[in-house]
Amino acid sequence: MLEDYHRFLISSVVRHEALLNEHGVQWTELESVYLGGGTPSLWGSQGAEVFEKILPKKLRSDAEFTMEVDPGTWTDELLEAWQRLGLNRISVGTQSLDAKFLKILDRQHSVHDTLTFLGKLKKEKWNYSLDFLLGVPYSREQTRNIQKELETLLDYQPKHISLYILNARSKYPHIQYIPDDDFIREEYLFVSDFLKSQGFHHYEVSNFALPGFESRHNWKYWRGQSVAALGPTGTGYFSLGAEGALRYKWKVLEPQVEIERLGKEELELEYQYLNLRTSQGIPMRSEWHDLLIDWKNKNYALSENGRIQLTSLGFLMLDSLMDDIFRMEKLKSRTFSNR
Repeated sequence: MLEDYHRFLISSVVRHEALLNEHGVQWTELESVYLGGGTPSLWGSQGAEVFEKILPKKLRSDAEFTMEVDPGTWTDELLEAWQRLGLNRISVGTQSLDAKFLKILDRQHSVHDTLTFLGKLKKEKWNYSLDFLLGVPYSREQTRNIQKELETLLDYQPKHISLYILNARSKYPHIQYIPDDDFIREEYLFVSDFLKSQGFHHYEVSNFALPGFESRHNWKYWRGQSVAALGPTGTGYFSLGAEGALRYKWKVLEPQVEIERLGKEELELEYQYLNLRTSQGIPMRSEWHDLLIDWKNKNYALSENGRIQLTSLGFLMLDSLMDDIFRMEKLKSRTFSNR
Protein backbone atom coordinates (compact mmCIF):
# COMPACT_ATOMS: atom_id res chain seq x y z
CA MET A 1 0.00 0.00 0.00
CA LEU A 2 2.72 2.45 0.98
CA GLU A 3 4.74 1.46 -2.05
CA ASP A 4 1.80 2.39 -4.30
CA TYR A 5 1.53 5.76 -2.59
CA HIS A 6 5.25 6.39 -3.00
CA ARG A 7 5.04 5.60 -6.70
CA PHE A 8 2.07 7.97 -6.97
CA LEU A 9 4.09 10.77 -5.34
CA ILE A 10 7.16 10.24 -7.49
CA SER A 11 5.05 10.26 -10.67
CA SER A 12 3.24 13.35 -9.38
CA VAL A 13 6.52 15.21 -9.02
CA VAL A 14 7.27 14.63 -12.71
CA ARG A 15 3.80 15.80 -13.74
CA HIS A 16 4.04 18.79 -11.41
CA GLU A 17 7.33 19.94 -12.93
CA ALA A 18 5.72 19.79 -16.37
CA LEU A 19 2.79 21.86 -15.06
CA LEU A 20 5.21 24.48 -13.74
CA ASN A 21 7.03 24.66 -17.07
CA GLU A 22 3.77 24.93 -19.03
CA HIS A 23 2.84 28.10 -17.15
CA GLY A 24 6.24 29.69 -16.61
CA VAL A 25 6.21 29.13 -12.86
CA GLN A 26 9.46 28.51 -10.97
CA TRP A 27 10.29 27.25 -7.52
CA THR A 28 11.85 29.46 -4.87
CA GLU A 29 12.94 28.44 -1.39
CA LEU A 30 9.91 27.08 0.47
CA GLU A 31 8.25 29.48 2.93
CA SER A 32 5.84 26.88 4.31
CA VAL A 33 5.02 23.18 4.11
CA TYR A 34 1.77 21.57 5.29
CA LEU A 35 1.31 17.80 5.48
CA GLY A 36 -2.39 17.03 5.88
CA GLY A 37 -5.17 15.09 4.26
CA GLY A 38 -6.11 12.51 6.86
CA THR A 39 -3.43 11.14 9.14
CA PRO A 40 0.02 11.79 7.62
CA SER A 41 1.60 10.74 10.93
CA LEU A 42 0.77 7.14 9.90
CA TRP A 43 3.38 7.62 7.16
CA GLY A 44 5.96 7.22 9.92
CA SER A 45 9.68 7.89 9.76
CA GLN A 46 9.84 6.11 6.37
CA GLY A 47 7.69 8.92 5.02
CA ALA A 48 10.35 11.42 6.06
CA GLU A 49 12.89 9.62 3.86
CA VAL A 50 10.55 9.68 0.84
CA PHE A 51 9.58 13.29 1.46
CA GLU A 52 13.22 14.37 1.57
CA LYS A 53 13.77 12.82 -1.87
CA ILE A 54 10.82 14.61 -3.49
CA LEU A 55 11.29 17.96 -1.75
CA PRO A 56 11.74 20.36 -4.70
CA LYS A 57 13.64 23.10 -2.86
CA LYS A 58 15.21 23.72 0.50
CA LEU A 59 13.14 25.31 3.22
CA ARG A 60 13.89 28.88 4.13
CA SER A 61 15.53 29.22 7.53
CA ASP A 62 12.31 30.76 8.90
CA ALA A 63 9.90 28.38 7.13
CA GLU A 64 6.79 27.04 8.84
CA PHE A 65 6.53 23.25 8.52
CA THR A 66 3.29 21.70 9.82
CA MET A 67 2.17 18.09 10.08
CA GLU A 68 -1.27 16.82 11.11
CA VAL A 69 -1.00 14.20 13.87
CA ASP A 70 -3.78 12.18 15.48
CA PRO A 71 -3.11 11.70 19.21
CA GLY A 72 -2.79 7.90 19.01
CA THR A 73 -0.41 7.70 16.04
CA TRP A 74 2.82 9.42 17.11
CA THR A 75 6.15 8.02 18.26
CA ASP A 76 9.35 9.72 19.35
CA GLU A 77 11.06 8.22 16.31
CA LEU A 78 8.46 9.76 13.99
CA LEU A 79 8.75 13.24 15.46
CA GLU A 80 12.55 13.14 15.49
CA ALA A 81 12.72 12.00 11.85
CA TRP A 82 10.48 14.84 10.68
CA GLN A 83 12.17 17.39 12.91
CA ARG A 84 15.42 16.67 11.10
CA LEU A 85 13.68 17.84 7.91
CA GLY A 86 12.48 21.03 9.57
CA LEU A 87 9.13 20.12 11.16
CA ASN A 88 8.38 22.89 13.68
CA ARG A 89 4.57 22.95 13.98
CA ILE A 90 1.98 20.24 14.69
CA SER A 91 -1.77 20.18 14.14
CA VAL A 92 -3.42 17.78 16.59
CA GLY A 93 -6.71 16.07 15.62
CA THR A 94 -8.26 16.41 19.07
CA GLN A 95 -11.95 16.95 18.10
CA SER A 96 -13.27 16.51 21.65
CA LEU A 97 -11.98 15.88 25.15
CA ASP A 98 -15.00 13.86 26.25
CA ALA A 99 -14.75 10.07 25.91
CA LYS A 100 -18.42 9.53 25.07
CA PHE A 101 -18.29 11.99 22.19
CA LEU A 102 -15.04 10.51 20.84
CA LYS A 103 -16.85 7.16 20.75
CA ILE A 104 -19.84 8.69 18.92
CA LEU A 105 -17.42 10.23 16.41
CA ASP A 106 -15.73 6.83 15.96
CA ARG A 107 -12.33 8.28 16.79
CA GLN A 108 -9.59 5.74 17.41
CA HIS A 109 -7.75 7.76 20.06
CA SER A 110 -8.75 8.13 23.70
CA VAL A 111 -8.78 11.15 26.00
CA HIS A 112 -5.69 9.66 27.65
CA ASP A 113 -3.93 9.50 24.26
CA THR A 114 -4.71 13.17 23.69
CA LEU A 115 -3.55 14.38 27.11
CA THR A 116 -0.37 12.28 26.92
CA PHE A 117 0.54 13.79 23.55
CA LEU A 118 -0.35 17.33 24.60
CA GLY A 119 1.74 16.87 27.73
CA LYS A 120 4.75 16.05 25.57
CA LEU A 121 4.13 19.03 23.28
CA LYS A 122 3.78 21.37 26.26
CA LYS A 123 6.92 20.02 27.95
CA GLU A 124 8.99 20.39 24.78
CA LYS A 125 7.49 23.84 24.02
CA TRP A 126 6.16 22.91 20.58
CA ASN A 127 4.24 25.37 18.44
CA TYR A 128 1.04 23.40 17.94
CA SER A 129 -2.60 23.74 16.96
CA LEU A 130 -5.69 21.82 18.09
CA ASP A 131 -8.74 20.78 16.06
CA PHE A 132 -12.01 21.17 17.98
CA LEU A 133 -15.36 19.96 16.63
CA LEU A 134 -18.83 21.45 17.11
CA GLY A 135 -22.23 20.10 16.13
CA VAL A 136 -21.43 16.66 17.52
CA PRO A 137 -24.41 14.24 17.65
CA TYR A 138 -26.18 14.06 21.04
CA SER A 139 -24.48 17.27 22.25
CA ARG A 140 -27.82 18.63 23.45
CA GLU A 141 -29.13 15.34 24.86
CA GLN A 142 -25.92 14.51 26.72
CA THR A 143 -25.17 18.13 27.71
CA ARG A 144 -21.71 18.46 26.23
CA ASN A 145 -19.60 20.74 28.45
CA ILE A 146 -17.55 22.63 25.88
CA GLN A 147 -16.15 25.11 28.39
CA LYS A 148 -14.73 22.33 30.57
CA GLU A 149 -13.12 20.68 27.53
CA LEU A 150 -11.55 23.95 26.39
CA GLU A 151 -10.31 24.89 29.86
CA THR A 152 -8.51 21.54 30.10
CA LEU A 153 -7.04 21.90 26.62
CA LEU A 154 -5.79 25.42 27.33
CA ASP A 155 -3.90 24.10 30.37
CA TYR A 156 -1.60 22.46 27.79
CA GLN A 157 -0.78 25.82 26.17
CA PRO A 158 -1.74 25.40 22.49
CA LYS A 159 -0.85 28.40 20.31
CA HIS A 160 -3.66 27.89 17.81
CA ILE A 161 -7.13 26.30 17.67
CA SER A 162 -9.07 25.33 14.54
CA LEU A 163 -12.81 25.18 15.11
CA TYR A 164 -14.92 23.02 12.80
CA ILE A 165 -18.61 22.16 12.50
CA LEU A 166 -19.47 18.53 11.74
CA ASN A 167 -20.51 18.14 8.11
CA ALA A 168 -22.31 14.79 7.83
CA ARG A 169 -23.60 12.96 4.77
CA SER A 170 -27.20 11.82 4.50
CA LYS A 171 -26.34 8.21 5.43
CA TYR A 172 -24.39 9.18 8.56
CA PRO A 173 -25.76 6.82 11.28
CA HIS A 174 -26.29 9.60 13.88
CA ILE A 175 -27.60 12.24 11.50
CA GLN A 176 -30.96 12.59 13.27
CA TYR A 177 -29.13 13.49 16.49
CA ILE A 178 -26.98 16.28 15.05
CA PRO A 179 -27.94 19.54 16.82
CA ASP A 180 -30.00 22.09 14.93
CA ASP A 181 -28.52 25.27 13.44
CA ASP A 182 -29.55 27.46 16.39
CA PHE A 183 -27.79 25.17 18.86
CA ILE A 184 -24.62 25.06 16.73
CA ARG A 185 -24.70 28.84 16.35
CA GLU A 186 -24.74 29.24 20.13
CA GLU A 187 -21.85 26.75 20.46
CA TYR A 188 -19.80 28.64 17.88
CA LEU A 189 -20.40 32.07 19.41
CA PHE A 190 -19.68 30.75 22.90
CA VAL A 191 -16.35 29.25 21.80
CA SER A 192 -15.42 32.45 19.98
CA ASP A 193 -16.18 34.63 23.02
CA PHE A 194 -14.43 32.23 25.38
CA LEU A 195 -11.23 31.93 23.34
CA LYS A 196 -11.07 35.69 22.80
CA SER A 197 -11.34 36.14 26.58
CA GLN A 198 -8.27 33.88 26.88
CA GLY A 199 -6.16 36.03 24.55
CA PHE A 200 -6.85 34.27 21.24
CA HIS A 201 -7.51 36.28 18.09
CA HIS A 202 -10.42 35.09 15.90
CA TYR A 203 -8.51 35.75 12.71
CA GLU A 204 -10.46 33.52 10.29
CA VAL A 205 -13.86 31.83 10.22
CA SER A 206 -12.50 28.57 11.66
CA ASN A 207 -9.25 29.69 13.26
CA PHE A 208 -8.04 31.28 16.49
CA ALA A 209 -4.45 32.06 17.42
CA LEU A 210 -2.38 33.71 20.08
CA PRO A 211 -0.70 36.83 18.63
CA GLY A 212 2.04 35.85 16.18
CA PHE A 213 0.96 32.20 15.86
CA GLU A 214 -1.48 32.44 12.96
CA SER A 215 -1.05 29.71 10.32
CA ARG A 216 1.32 31.25 7.78
CA HIS A 217 0.61 28.51 5.25
CA ASN A 218 -3.15 29.15 5.28
CA TRP A 219 -2.64 32.92 5.10
CA LYS A 220 -0.95 32.43 1.73
CA TYR A 221 -4.05 30.70 0.41
CA TRP A 222 -6.45 33.31 1.81
CA ARG A 223 -4.36 36.10 0.27
CA GLY A 224 -4.35 34.52 -3.18
CA GLN A 225 -0.63 33.69 -3.20
CA SER A 226 0.81 30.69 -5.02
CA VAL A 227 0.66 27.38 -3.14
CA ALA A 228 1.90 24.12 -4.67
CA ALA A 229 0.33 20.75 -3.85
CA LEU A 230 1.06 17.03 -4.23
CA GLY A 231 -0.88 13.91 -3.27
CA PRO A 232 -4.40 12.55 -3.96
CA THR A 233 -7.04 15.37 -3.86
CA GLY A 234 -4.30 17.90 -3.02
CA THR A 235 -5.18 21.35 -4.40
CA GLY A 236 -2.62 23.90 -5.60
CA TYR A 237 -2.89 27.45 -6.88
CA PHE A 238 -0.67 29.50 -9.19
CA SER A 239 -1.07 33.26 -9.29
CA LEU A 240 -0.25 34.28 -12.88
CA GLY A 241 -0.44 38.07 -12.55
CA ALA A 242 -2.36 39.81 -15.34
CA GLU A 243 -3.21 36.42 -16.87
CA GLY A 244 -5.32 35.50 -13.85
CA ALA A 245 -4.69 32.33 -11.87
CA LEU A 246 -4.74 28.56 -12.19
CA ARG A 247 -6.09 26.10 -9.64
CA TYR A 248 -5.31 22.41 -9.96
CA LYS A 249 -6.46 19.35 -8.04
CA TRP A 250 -4.83 15.93 -8.06
CA LYS A 251 -6.93 12.95 -9.00
CA VAL A 252 -7.25 10.10 -6.51
CA LEU A 253 -6.27 7.07 -8.60
CA GLU A 254 -3.71 8.52 -11.00
CA PRO A 255 -1.01 11.22 -10.85
CA GLN A 256 -2.93 13.65 -13.06
CA VAL A 257 -4.57 16.98 -12.32
CA GLU A 258 -7.87 18.67 -13.05
CA ILE A 259 -7.28 22.32 -13.96
CA GLU A 260 -9.49 25.35 -13.39
CA ARG A 261 -8.55 28.70 -14.92
CA LEU A 262 -9.64 31.87 -13.13
CA GLY A 263 -10.13 35.18 -14.94
CA LYS A 264 -10.25 38.72 -13.59
CA GLU A 265 -13.92 38.66 -12.55
CA GLU A 266 -13.62 35.26 -10.87
CA LEU A 267 -10.50 36.38 -9.01
CA GLU A 268 -12.28 39.50 -7.74
CA LEU A 269 -15.15 37.45 -6.29
CA GLU A 270 -12.72 34.96 -4.81
CA TYR A 271 -10.70 37.81 -3.28
CA GLN A 272 -13.82 39.18 -1.63
CA TYR A 273 -14.88 35.78 -0.32
CA LEU A 274 -11.48 34.70 1.01
CA ASN A 275 -10.71 38.04 2.64
CA LEU A 276 -14.14 38.34 4.25
CA ARG A 277 -13.28 34.98 5.86
CA THR A 278 -10.43 36.72 7.70
CA SER A 279 -10.11 39.48 10.25
CA GLN A 280 -8.42 41.73 7.68
CA GLY A 281 -11.70 42.04 5.73
CA ILE A 282 -12.10 43.85 2.40
CA PRO A 283 -11.86 47.49 1.29
CA MET A 284 -15.09 49.47 1.63
CA ARG A 285 -16.83 50.67 -1.54
CA SER A 286 -19.14 53.65 -1.69
CA GLU A 287 -21.94 51.64 -3.30
CA TRP A 288 -21.91 49.27 -0.30
CA HIS A 289 -22.76 52.01 2.21
CA ASP A 290 -26.38 50.95 2.82
CA LEU A 291 -25.35 47.30 2.87
CA LEU A 292 -22.76 47.98 5.56
CA ILE A 293 -25.28 49.87 7.68
CA ASP A 294 -27.59 46.84 7.52
CA TRP A 295 -24.75 44.48 8.47
CA LYS A 296 -23.72 46.70 11.38
CA ASN A 297 -27.29 46.84 12.70
CA LYS A 298 -27.42 43.03 12.66
CA ASN A 299 -23.97 42.77 14.32
CA TYR A 300 -22.55 41.06 11.25
CA ALA A 301 -19.75 43.54 10.52
CA LEU A 302 -17.61 46.44 11.66
CA SER A 303 -15.78 49.06 9.62
CA GLU A 304 -12.33 50.33 10.46
CA ASN A 305 -9.68 52.14 8.42
CA GLY A 306 -11.83 51.93 5.30
CA ARG A 307 -12.32 48.15 5.50
CA ILE A 308 -15.30 45.90 6.21
CA GLN A 309 -14.50 43.29 8.84
CA LEU A 310 -16.92 40.59 9.90
CA THR A 311 -17.76 39.82 13.52
CA SER A 312 -17.88 36.23 14.77
CA LEU A 313 -21.62 36.22 14.02
CA GLY A 314 -20.84 37.59 10.55
CA PHE A 315 -18.41 34.73 9.96
CA LEU A 316 -21.28 32.31 10.57
CA MET A 317 -23.40 34.21 8.03
CA LEU A 318 -20.66 34.46 5.40
CA ASP A 319 -22.44 32.68 2.54
CA SER A 320 -25.54 34.83 3.02
CA LEU A 321 -23.43 38.00 3.14
CA MET A 322 -21.66 37.03 -0.08
CA ASP A 323 -25.12 36.70 -1.67
CA ASP A 324 -25.76 40.31 -0.61
CA ILE A 325 -22.55 41.37 -2.36
CA PHE A 326 -23.44 39.41 -5.52
CA ARG A 327 -26.79 41.21 -5.66
CA MET A 328 -25.08 44.58 -5.26
CA GLU A 329 -22.60 43.77 -8.02
CA LYS A 330 -25.38 42.66 -10.39
CA LEU A 331 -27.35 45.81 -9.63
CA LYS A 332 -24.27 47.93 -10.31
CA SER A 333 -23.67 46.09 -13.61
CA ARG A 334 -27.29 46.58 -14.76
CA THR A 335 -27.24 50.26 -13.79
CA PHE A 336 -24.03 50.80 -15.72
CA SER A 337 -25.25 48.98 -18.85
CA ASN A 338 -28.51 50.98 -18.94
CA ARG A 339 -26.77 54.37 -19.01
